[in-house]
Amino acid sequence: MYKKRNYFLISLCILGLLLLISSLLLGVHNYALSDFFARQSQNFAIIWQLRLPRVLAVAVVGALLALAGKLLQTVSNNPIADPSLLGINSGANLALICGTILGVPFTLFWRVSLAFLGAFLTFLIVFLLSMTRRGLSPTRLILSGTIFSGFLNGIAYGISILTKSSQRFRNFLVGGFSGVDCKQMWLLLILLLIILGLTIYFARDITIIGLNDQLSQGLGSRIVLIRSVAVIIVVLATSGSVAVGGNIAFIGLGIPHLVHYFDKRDFKHVYLEIMCFGSVFLMFCDLLARLLARPFELPLGGLSAILGGGFLIWYVYRQSEAVVA
Repeated sequence: MYKKRNYFLISLCILGLLLLISSLLLGVHNYALSDFFARQSQNFAIIWQLRLPRVLAVAVVGALLALAGKLLQTVSNNPIADPSLLGINSGANLALICGTILGVPFTLFWRVSLAFLGAFLTFLIVFLLSMTRRGLSPTRLILSGTIFSGFLNGIAYGISILTKSSQRFRNFLVGGFSGVDCKQMWLLLILLLIILGLTIYFARDITIIGLNDQLSQGLGSRIVLIRSVAVIIVVLATSGSVAVGGNIAFIGLGIPHLVHYFDKRDFKHVYLEIMCFGSVFLMFCDLLARLLARPFELPLGGLSAILGGGFLIWYVYRQSEAVVA
């Protein structure tokens, strides 16, 4: 069993490497492997200075969103919790659009700051709406998040239309990585290291909380602290992802369930697989978005939702077959 799980992780890493190379070579213009080493050519500069930052940003965002989804599902004991479903993506997206229209500088620092503020406030509102006298209600959490997410998306689209800035905010609204530079890539890589460090350190406690509150208290888990850390990780991952890649759906909801199909262990044993799967999936979607309608790009958020939805329908079908059997 463990060998199969190791093969799964190794297969994801190999597939990710193949997608990385393909993404560097394929696009509006295709390049040969020899262009990797032709230092004096223009193709070399395009591959290493333009395409590499984009591909790495895509891989990191996929990993961050998948981890954020699994974290939410674990600490809320709700299998369909997801940053986009709870409105966290939408809040970060709306804050970016409103801040830009109001004249906030469109620098990387302010983009991340606005996205973090919007994501945090949205999560706080949804969390408060989900509270009952008995504590957090998973049903109300999803209902509140879904309704609030639709509300914020409507406002974002309305503002972009009224201000005639839909094209300017295209990446924020539908997702995409065109124009990603080295600064954004390094920001995401640093953010990934911070989040990965926190996750590794608190993985055992997060896993225990995923059992239930009573049992985790009996085992000595610091529930309030661990859930606060989990929320910080989710908000950081989501805000950084939205600030660079815009509003991308499905990753946080579907990837953890697809990994669960292959590996049914708890959080501390599967979060690396989930992050790798998220990276591979989003890299595949980004490559298709660039190739299917050349020289134009398809909306990455819509494409990831379509492909991910198809995978998820297949997964649900297989699960229902297993139950019937």
